[in-house]
Amino acid sequence: MRGSKTTAIEPVKIINKLLKKQNITNTSYGIIISIKGRKDHRITVKLTSESGCHLMTVTGKMYKQQFRIYDDVSPEVILNILKENLGEQFRIL
Repeated sequence: MRGSKTTAIEPVKIINKLLKKQNITNTSYGIIISIKGRKDHRITVKLTSESGCHLMTVTGKMYKQQFRIYDDVSPEVILNILKENLGEQFRIL
C-alpha cells in the first residue's frame, strides 16, 4: 500500500483485503468523492488500464473512490479474482 494519509470506503477495504490474499500488494487509493441522488444500492466496480497502473473506480450509494493497482497483473486476472470472490452486492463492469 502506497501512502496512508487517505482513508478508504468500506467496499475498497474489502477489495484491498481480497487482493492482498492473492499477493497483489502494490496498491493505493484516492480521495473520497461524495455522490448525491444515486438510488442504486449495489456497488459498481469499473476497471480501466492506464499507463503504469490499473485504475479501479468503486462507486457506492453515497461515495466514489479510485483504487490503483501498480503490480504487473493482467486486467483479466483482476476481474476473475473479483468475480469469483465478491457477492451479489457488487456489480463489475
